[in-house]
Amino acid sequence: MELSHVAMWVTDLERSLEFYEALGFERAWSFTADGVENVYVRGDSGELQLRHDPDRTTPIAPTRADIDHVALGVDTVEDVETAVKRSRDAGGSVIADPHTVEPADAYAAFVEDPDGYTLEFVSPLEEAQ
Repeated sequence: MELSHVAMWVTDLERSLEFYEALGFERAWSFTADGVENVYVRGDSGELQLRHDPDRTTPIAPTRADIDHVALGVDTVEDVETAVKRSRDAGGSVIADPHTVEPADAYAAFVEDPDGYTLEFVSPLEEAQ
């Protein structure tokens, strides 16, 4: 079994598309159902489904108490640092600068996307050195 996609509600579809495209995701496909726009952006090994309801009245309030983060794997330490820079340039906020996570044998950084979802950019240390 493999992970197909992760679906996330967004407040501004174009802003979110610009953000994820700046990270290297590409628009893959889309559809509208019951007034909700669904746009899939594809990375190297999976997709994110960005869902936008222009008539939504409840706020989108991601909380790390429920879903802590979405991890996006990259190849090297430099790729983690590049992803953080691209994220910041595209309107993301850095939560934790790139650092070594010794128990996980990884190098990682955490950012928030424009809607407040936490993303982790992570590279295995043996690959990163």
